Amino acid sequence: MAFSTPSTKSLVAFVTTARLGSMTAAADAERTTQPTISQRIRGLEEHLGLPLFDRLGGRLSLTPQGERFYQEVAPSLDAICDACDRLMHDGQGLSPPVVIAADAGFTHLWLLPRLPALKRAFPQYNIRLISVDREDDPERLAADLAIRFGLSSPQEEEQLLAREAVFPVCSIEYARRHNLSGVLTSNQISRLSLLHQDIKNPRWLDWMQWSQFAGVAPGMADDTFTYQNYALLLNAALDHRGVALGWENLVEEYLVTGRLVALGPKVTRENYGYWLHARQPRRAKIEPIRCWLLNAVEQGENKNHAKESVMGQY
Repeated sequence: MAFSTPSTKSLVAFVTTARLGSMTAAADAERTTQPTISQRIRGLEEHLGLPLFDRLGGRLSLTPQGERFYQEVAPSLDAICDACDRLMHDGQGLSPPVVIAADAGFTHLWLLPRLPALKRAFPQYNIRLISVDREDDPERLAADLAIRFGLSSPQEEEQLLAREAVFPVCSIEYARRHNLSGVLTSNQISRLSLLHQDIKNPRWLDWMQWSQFAGVAPGMADDTFTYQNYALLLNAALDHRGVALGWENLVEEYLVTGRLVALGPKVTRENYGYWLHARQPRRAKIEPIRCWLLNAVEQGENKNHAKESVMGQY
C-alpha cells in the first residue's frame, strides 16, 4: 500500500509547537488559532498512527517518537521554507525581508543606531525593526530574530546576547557640579536628584531594587517625578536634571561619545540579560545576521570597558 505524505500545514503545526512548547504560542506564530493547530497535530498523529505529544498532567511534551520525528523533520522543513522564500522573492524582484523584534528601549537605543551598518552588511535583505514589549506578542513570535530582556527561559531556544549590567549615569556637567566620580556612596545618593521611570514590569530594576543589590541606602524623595518611558528618562539625564539608572547596552553610545558618564556601583543579576531567539524555519538564512548582532554587542562592551577604565577623569 502506498504511503501518503502528511500535509505541510500539519508538519508546520507540529514543528512550531515542538519548538515553542505551546499550541497557543504556535498559533500566534503561524497567525492562526489554537484549535486549528490542535486539529492539525491530531490529524498528523492519526496519519502516523502514534502520539507525538504527551498531554498528561496539563503539560505538553514530546513523546520519544515525537522527539525523534522532530529531529528528523525540522531541518528538512526549514530548508523547504528557505527555498520557497528565496524563489518567491527572486521571482518578484524583491529583497527577502528579515524582521528583528525587540522592546522599545533596545530597538530605539541600540538597534536603530546600527541599522545603517546592518543594512550595508546585508544589502540583499530588506531588514525591518519592530518594537514589541510583550513577550507573547504575535509579531515577536513571528519575527525572524527576537530579542527579549529578562530571565533565561529553558522553554525557548535562545542565546545570551548581553548580560544585564545596571549602574548610575549622568551628564558630565551634573557630575562636575556635584563632584561625582567612581563609586557613589549612600551619603552622596541621598543628596542627588534621582530620575525615576514609571516601571510596572518586575523584569526591570528601579532605584529601590538597585540600591538593595548595590548595598547602598536608597535615596527616595517625597516629591518623586516619574518619566513615562526610558527615552524621556535619558533625555532628562542628558539635560543635567539628575542621575538615572543606565542599562549598559542601552546607554552605550552616550558613554562612548561622552554625553553621559558611568558611575558605580555596577549591579548584575544572575541569569538576567538580553536573549536572542532565531525563528527556526529561516535559521540558515538569518544565521549571518545573528552572528553580526552578537559581534556588535561584544564590540560595544569592549568600548564600554575602555571608557570605564578612565571613568572619573573629566
